[in-house]
Amino acid sequence: MSGRVAWGADSEGWAKRAESAVTKALFLAVFVLGLLAQFVTPLGDALEGKAYLGGAILSLVGYVLYSEVRGLNDALRPAARQEVAASELRGFFGAALGRAEPRIDAIGFTGETVVNELARSLDGLHGAVRPEVAVRILVPDFTREMAIPGMLDGDGKAADDPDFRAELLRQVQGYERGMEVLARRLRHDRRGGLAVEFRVLHISPFVKFCLVDSEHLFDGIYDAVKEEPSRDHPGRHVLDLMGYDSLLTHWHIDAGAAAREKIVRRQELFETLWRVARPLTPPAS
Repeated sequence: MSGRVAWGADSEGWAKRAESAVTKALFLAVFVLGLLAQFVTPLGDALEGKAYLGGAILSLVGYVLYSEVRGLNDALRPAARQEVAASELRGFFGAALGRAEPRIDAIGFTGETVVNELARSLDGLHGAVRPEVAVRILVPDFTREMAIPGMLDGDGKAADDPDFRAELLRQVQGYERGMEVLARRLRHDRRGGLAVEFRVLHISPFVKFCLVDSEHLFDGIYDAVKEEPSRDHPGRHVLDLMGYDSLLTHWHIDAGAAAREKIVRRQELFETLWRVARPLTPPAS
């Protein structure tokens, strides 16, 4: 299998090199012929009136230009999908901040990935554009019982851990407060605006994805469950989801029909879940 693939790649490369060489030779021949026709009278007379010659040359030029434009288009077209690390989100967030009203929608475990990378991008915001950034983050409802994240019971099975859930809830609330502080600082410095809203829903926290302006989708899962001793209760082991270092599949809307379909479906899913979710911080009564 690998031998046939390598042979195919070599053949394609050889064909491209041969095509380039033949095209250059034809151009050179046309140039030399035209130059000689200017000084060699019989040759010039012979070429004069050859109506098809100009059309042939134009066809050749058109073919070469088409080939070059096609190659350039292929080079600029985003890959259908590619793998990126969570830390690379900062670059995509930074690019989105060049727009007037960027929007970021995300589903995750605590929102840590989006909050951290977006905060770094916003801290470096000093351009002519003062964006009004809208961020929506959906996380699990840590006020409800769940086995993972959770703890191991006496039989070594997953069980609910109210204390661990409370700790995770405090983390999410801390991210929400941190974004509010950053929003006030951006407004005070007149560098832009930031509106961040967290909502919660009793869903499995294994899936995560992030949408940027409905043009970029970063899709992934929490691909590891870590068993570790509890910091507050010696002798008890908690089950924690790990995924910050896992790779995300990046889909771009200009990368073809499959990528567009994937982005549209994820956006529809987010809108549905967001509509039925409730605020992280209940409104004051």
